[in-house]
Amino acid sequence: MIRILGVVVCFLVVLHARAQLKPSTFQNKNITIVKDTISLDSISISPVDFKVFTSKNIRIPPSEYAVDFANATLVIFSKKHSKIRVEYHRYPEFVTKVYSPFDKRLVVENTKNTQKLYSQTTNKSTSNLSFFNGLETKGFIVRGLTGGNNQNAVTNASLDLSIQGKLSEKIGIRANIFDTNFPLQQGGYSQNITDFDRIFVELFTDTWNLNGGDIRLENRKSYFLNFNKQISGVAVTTSIGNNMNAFASGAIVRGKFSSFNFIGVENNQGPYKILGPNNEPAIVIIDGSDQVFVNGILLERGENKDYIIDYNLAEIRFTTTFPITNDMRIRVEFQYSDRNYTRFITYDNATYTTDKFSVSGYFYNENDAKNQPIQQSLTEEQKQILADAGNDPSKMVSPSAYPDVFSEDRIQYKKTQANGEDIFVYTNNSEDTVYTVTFSNVGANNGDYAVEQATAIGTIYSYVGKKQGGFSPVVQLIAPDKLQVAVIQSSFQPSEHTTLQAEIAYSNKDANLFSTIGDAENHKMATKIGWKQSLATKAWEISNRMNYKFIEDNFQSVQRFQAVEFARDWNLNNPLGNQQEFSNLITAQNKIAWITYGFEHLSFSDSFKGNKHRITTTVDLDNSKIWMTGSWLQNTNNQSDDSFFRLQSGAKKGFQKSWFGAMVALEANVKKNNATKAYDSLSHKFKDYEIFYGLGDSTKVFAKFGVNFRENDSVRGSDFTTINSRKTIYIDSKLIQNKTTNLGLYANFRRTNNVFSDNESSLHSRLHYQQLFFADFLRLATNYETTSGSIPVQDFIYVKTEPGQGYYTWIDYNNDGLEQFNEFEIAQFQDQALYLRLALPNTRFQPTQKVKWRQSLTLNPKNWKDKNGRSTFISNFYNQTNLNITNERSRTQATFHWNPFQNSRELLSIDFNFRNNLYFNRNKENYSWVYTYGKTRKKQQYAIGIQENKNFIHQVDFQHRFYNHWLFDALGAFSENSFIPKTYAIEISILVP
Repeated sequence: MIRILGVVVCFLVVLHARAQLKPSTFQNKNITIVKDTISLDSISISPVDFKVFTSKNIRIPPSEYAVDFANATLVIFSKKHSKIRVEYHRYPEFVTKVYSPFDKRLVVENTKNTQKLYSQTTNKSTSNLSFFNGLETKGFIVRGLTGGNNQNAVTNASLDLSIQGKLSEKIGIRANIFDTNFPLQQGGYSQNITDFDRIFVELFTDTWNLNGGDIRLENRKSYFLNFNKQISGVAVTTSIGNNMNAFASGAIVRGKFSSFNFIGVENNQGPYKILGPNNEPAIVIIDGSDQVFVNGILLERGENKDYIIDYNLAEIRFTTTFPITNDMRIRVEFQYSDRNYTRFITYDNATYTTDKFSVSGYFYNENDAKNQPIQQSLTEEQKQILADAGNDPSKMVSPSAYPDVFSEDRIQYKKTQANGEDIFVYTNNSEDTVYTVTFSNVGANNGDYAVEQATAIGTIYSYVGKKQGGFSPVVQLIAPDKLQVAVIQSSFQPSEHTTLQAEIAYSNKDANLFSTIGDAENHKMATKIGWKQSLATKAWEISNRMNYKFIEDNFQSVQRFQAVEFARDWNLNNPLGNQQEFSNLITAQNKIAWITYGFEHLSFSDSFKGNKHRITTTVDLDNSKIWMTGSWLQNTNNQSDDSFFRLQSGAKKGFQKSWFGAMVALEANVKKNNATKAYDSLSHKFKDYEIFYGLGDSTKVFAKFGVNFRENDSVRGSDFTTINSRKTIYIDSKLIQNKTTNLGLYANFRRTNNVFSDNESSLHSRLHYQQLFFADFLRLATNYETTSGSIPVQDFIYVKTEPGQGYYTWIDYNNDGLEQFNEFEIAQFQDQALYLRLALPNTRFQPTQKVKWRQSLTLNPKNWKDKNGRSTFISNFYNQTNLNITNERSRTQATFHWNPFQNSRELLSIDFNFRNNLYFNRNKENYSWVYTYGKTRKKQQYAIGIQENKNFIHQVDFQHRFYNHWLFDALGAFSENSFIPKTYAIEISILVP
């Protein structure tokens, strides 16, 4: 029924749009036929929507006539049809108009041949003709060709183009096009992305808007269809009259929505690995699609905010000013690049709105093309496995071995016998019948193979016995799926104080398009009905909100539509059955106070019933503020009877130049087993107290000091026991902020006393200082930071690429024909760069203490230019010095890591970078010189051991422009690279005119 209503709504929208909008190019002509060939127009006509009708308005089939669209002529049998009606579209004027630099009608014959070779008069008038008036373009196109010492050529190309302006009087355009021929990225997982092309084109008028390329779909108005999605396709928005809007889109999807939940680790800012929906470690997150929640609160992304995320490595790291503890519940929602099948999406909506009534229809369809796999090529046997598996991923497993052509750049196996069974053994003999085999981790003692050796091009596995290993020669098959969601939403406001809302949704989720098992459970419904009533008196404004929701079991939407911590807020643990929820919220507020009371009931037909009371209040006086939020939940399920009490309260008092405040948070979640009446192990309690004092203006110059105490209780044995207590002292300040000075300090010291494990201490600090001296002659910037985190024990492989698109070259030092880790070097010539080093997913991390120091010093004597003598000459110089140091060592609880200049063997990671640039006539292209001295040192932890390299460089650049048209550019450089544990260094000399 819902699908029929949705189709009717969309049909009416389209019908109304066609009735209201007739473009200016549309023509409708009644013609009396005199002869078979009829001239319809003076210009060419479009073949789109060309129709011919009889005098009785019956459409004539195209087989009875012929059309020359270029010449706008129609050939039809005149004896059969005496009168006809023709509908067609003319091409726009700017397409068919004849453009000429002069008017041919004004050209006359020259009758005065005087044999003169010149004219005494000249027509200097300019043409007013303007093609695409106001159209602006900017960007660049790069085409490169590099030749090497082995006579190999390397080509590269890139494009970055922006367009903005008017195509005609009514149609505007905005566009950005980016393309590169480098699909891989050094050091990441981007081998899973087929290209880096990005295109965005927008055509628009006052009534419609057409977007094409890489665009974002979003719906924030519907409760059940709340989503945002990155796509590559087309989207059209149009306004139909004053009350109706319509939207339609179709695309190939770039990303698939997923979420990952984990608990923070005490004294560890990250990085934390983000896994895919099937615990895949090697995923690429779509840029900007992430949302991160901690204890249900949305965080902000940024180096100076809460967290940073590496999209290519799928790792998240929290900043120093957001310390992580072991009681933080962290949820990351994101879209990741899913290339298992070609995936299509359509999303359409239509909205009709008046002053008191509105109705909207939404339809979302996303499905895989099951016969167009991308990363996996399914055989008929594998398709049958999927057909028999239904919706159970554990049954979607297939043997991975297949015969292949021998290759030195891949790990391959031959088949042999052991205990009467076929097994695979590694081989590098080109005479063997070889197989390419993918091994999957199936868990300890669930497989027959184990890791034998990690090589530069992959991992070698060996047979260790039946159920004696953790790997098997199988591959996890990914089933194509489909999701359809249709929603009808309406709102009615009969009076200024009353609003009624309703929303009904239908979902069709098929988790395996190859299988019909369980398809009867694919179709589900959900509905939400709401009522809001408000009442205003002289002293108070009172409002009441009531909502009822019914959601069938396994109803699916595109993304999460419940609250982030909905399951925890209601003590849910795999609830079963249809969901019903009722809530009533009463709010009263005046000039100084705001109070809300809410009652909520939630039930699942087969497993759960719960009632919750909530109260929130805020009192805001002139210089004081008091707030409180509390809730009480009582619920029963099939296993236990639970009660959940939560309270957060605080007060803040402001003085003339300072403020003082305190906060308290209490939580007690008590779960008792129905049968034994004993406490469930998931029961917990905590108490959290904090006081703080501040000076200054919290938005400008301020200093805030605070002390926090927290105690956590959990069930040990048969009763609650304190498991740890934590004391925190912190300072957050911006001590100086003016035109010449900026000084800020943050520090957080935390001591955790654990009852059942070792005690822990942590320190997170950041110092930021900027200073301008002598009217900007000297600019100084200092950043110092200490924190705790972890460092990945990095695994990687080398992948062969096209010549010049890599970074490394392979030298077979021992002549054994095996590509070993210590035989890959940085290519000294671009045409020899045949390999990229690609990081494998980080799954092992080592806890560390980190210290960072960033220092910059700039000398700029430009203000001396107006002086005489030596000062004028010095004003042409500019010097910039940068020093960046980051090092990490193993974390120990007894000490902290303070010294960024420490240079000892116990350091696990070192990133040292010093660079000095001395400029003469900077940015002038007039005898401009740049002398650069740089020195770097990098030490990194790998699975094969610690690797270290050092580098220094001297470089001189020169530029000078001749005659305003010629630019001479020269570069000379000398550098030296040394590698540890290697016993040699590479010297490079470069001269480029």
